Amino acid sequence: MNEKTLEFFPLPYFKINVTGEILNCSKQANDLFNKELDIWRLFHINDRQKAIELISRTTRTEPLTKELRLKTLNGSFLSFTCTINWENDIAHLICVEKASLSECKLES
Repeated sequence: MNEKTLEFFPLPYFKINVTGEILNCSKQANDLFNKELDIWRLFHINDRQKAIELISRTTRTEPLTKELRLKTLNGSFLSFTCTINWENDIAHLICVEKASLSECKLES
């Protein structure tokens, strides 16, 4: 995604490489998370195994989704539904806060 698209993309999005280094992110991700040098520092320690399963699937051609707790700017952890899709050695990761999903269902 180009810079202009990332500025207006409505969800937390990360573009990462195979080691988990964050190459780029949306404004939403930047505003919600403390952008670290790599994605691994955002995951709750008890969710690390699920995060490894999510990110280490570089040979998958289909998107993969996992429920993970991510560390926000204020240091608290929130639950997110994280979906990743690999394009060669680059992954596109979108994280949707679970509370946001519940609110959408209630409003419909």
